[in-house]
Amino acid sequence: MSIICVERVLVAVRDIAASLENWRRAGFAVAPEKFDSPGLRIARMAAGAVEIDLCAIRSTESDSPLTKHLREATSNDNGGGIIGWVWGVNSAPIPDAGESFELPGLSAPTTRAAILSSGMPGVVTASVLTSLDLESRRDSMARLCGSNANSVEYLEHIVVMTPVLDAAIAANETIGVPCRRIREVGNGTRQAFFKLEQTVLEIVGPARGPAGCWGLALMCNDLGGAVATARAGGLQATDPKPAIQGGQIARLVDPLDGVAIAFMQPGPRRDD
Repeated sequence: MSIICVERVLVAVRDIAASLENWRRAGFAVAPEKFDSPGLRIARMAAGAVEIDLCAIRSTESDSPLTKHLREATSNDNGGGIIGWVWGVNSAPIPDAGESFELPGLSAPTTRAAILSSGMPGVVTASVLTSLDLESRRDSMARLCGSNANSVEYLEHIVVMTPVLDAAIAANETIGVPCRRIREVGNGTRQAFFKLEQTVLEIVGPARGPAGCWGLALMCNDLGGAVATARAGGLQATDPKPAIQGGQIARLVDPLDGVAIAFMQPGPRRDD
């Protein structure tokens, strides 16, 4: 068994309809059909080959193992946020997998994700069997959701805050996701970088706030167009500026359902 990708990101929301309107205003295309699993309702979006699932509690009697995480995330001041992600694996589930839950599938109507019993504080991680390669998943998501008006082509990175960086690095390396690089930020803060396919997992520690996922950076074909689309939708977005990694970056001023969003456009790398 080996982990080959970040298969999808799980975002907690209070109200699917209201949240979808906000994400559409930011230029994201949404799959026309919502998915109902026991106690949950899920709406699907795409960042290239990576699926973004907006997840809401559909029933107060839901016994899904995600329910408590969704409830905790939606009870905070932000009204939601990223609760974690699902690894795509190429054979049997990760050995320490515990409970499982139902999700919409790509090569089949449904798939089951097995939650890892160990991992990083504040982050739900699970695994699903992935039989499709990157291009096939990208094509399937494009057929399912359509084109993003903001020109988002793929998920460039996920930012995670953690209290003990070395423990987070060990948790990922134990399941076969090696740390590629550690960067000293200053004042005792470090960043650890992991990469699967096109997506970088950036873990920052020690956290100066709550542990958990902070936001997403999404690579666009047309950064100026992404900013214009968000502004036309009534959202505030910063002007593009040079990114530390290279290329350019712009941000939505207010998070979407507690998710900090940055739009990027490629350019020559500048990081050390």
